Amino acid sequence: MTRTSFLVRASALTGFTRLVEQHGGSPQSLLAALGLTSAQLQDSHFCLPLEQVARLLELAAQRLALPDFGARLASLQDISILGPVALIVQHASHLADALQQVARYMPYHSPGLQVSLAVESGQAVWRLQHDPSVSRSGDRQLTELVYGIAIAFLRQVTGSAGADWRLRLQHEGGLSAEAYRARYGCQVEVAQADSALVFPAALLDTSLAAPSQAILEASERLVRQLIQRHPLDLGRQVETLAERLLMTGTCNLPTLARQLGMPRHMLQRRLLLQGLRVEQIIDDLRRKRLDALLPHPQIPLTEVAFLLGYGDPSSLTRACYRWFDQSPSARRQQLLLQP
Repeated sequence: MTRTSFLVRASALTGFTRLVEQHGGSPQSLLAALGLTSAQLQDSHFCLPLEQVARLLELAAQRLALPDFGARLASLQDISILGPVALIVQHASHLADALQQVARYMPYHSPGLQVSLAVESGQAVWRLQHDPSVSRSGDRQLTELVYGIAIAFLRQVTGSAGADWRLRLQHEGGLSAEAYRARYGCQVEVAQADSALVFPAALLDTSLAAPSQAILEASERLVRQLIQRHPLDLGRQVETLAERLLMTGTCNLPTLARQLGMPRHMLQRRLLLQGLRVEQIIDDLRRKRLDALLPHPQIPLTEVAFLLGYGDPSSLTRACYRWFDQSPSARRQQLLLQP
């Protein structure tokens, strides 16, 4: 499946011009080096390649000698950069609901940022992970930017100082441990296995101010309408939803169209403009997930079939022969023998 660059709304660079100018730099020069202009940043619906934004932040950090440029930029932003998604977050009933809504609707703002929430040993683990195609080109500043916004949002809605929170960063740090703590107000650990913000799970029960079910529903309708009008990478949105729906057995065109709030024929037509089809997206996803599951012999093939959304093992067998010209058990042995 052909994939174009991941995009992000221009609002992701809110405050960029101001911060660069505060430190004696030329925003126009930095933008021009990446083929961008100041006018583009002023259009909230303008979309930028996410990799380009990451490179811009790294360039600014280098030229201005500000290793914490991304974290500084976070202090000039808040969750309002998510546009209408922020409306949904602000009218969720509890913090857990708000964070789940961020995960669900992040594709409106940036399909290249995967958001997930888990509870592990009494701690909430909020992961904000950029696609590997972005992180491979260098995304330290971009990562520190998004976690800076996340920490500020959590402090605002919970009223907690967050001194006992932990920020794990997968990349090597640009600051000392003390400087990171001063910047984020919590412990920061670099060169970790993954990036995540860890805080007490009890905070997930925090009630948000004046929740309104009517406003929440209206906000969700608005976001679905905006996704239709300004879909960014629609193929990625469909793939993200398909990943969540796969093992439910309801991963199909009608369900995906309903989740995106658009008619089936509209979804089909817009995907075709990108050279994509829903059936091919689901098929590619199943094939990739099969190769991720098979090297684990403790997972029976019947369970593998279920996890791929097949009603019976025979469907998995037919698909495996189509993809690899061999049975699932033979494919498992082949993968297990690979170094």
